Amino acid sequence: MDPRTADLPYLDVDLIYFDLGMEKRDETDDRVTVDAANAIKQHGVGVKCATITPDEARVKEFNLKQMWRSPNGTIRNILGGT
Repeated sequence: MDPRTADLPYLDVDLIYFDLGMEKRDETDDRVTVDAANAIKQHGVGVKCATITPDEARVKEFNLKQMWRSPNGTIRNILGGT
């Protein structure tokens, strides 16, 4: 479900959406992950859905520039978590 188009009748919340799919991370040189983590830090809350950390097979399958780091690890490092 895309949170930008979801019917949220009980919430009056401005949602900020970041696409952390492999293609978008590759397109932005993983800047989108850093931007998402900084938004979580700024607003004090975030919801992250499942993502794929690419291995060698995924790099070839999706024709990625490189084997990007885990978005979970990137976000955790920026937030100072464990």
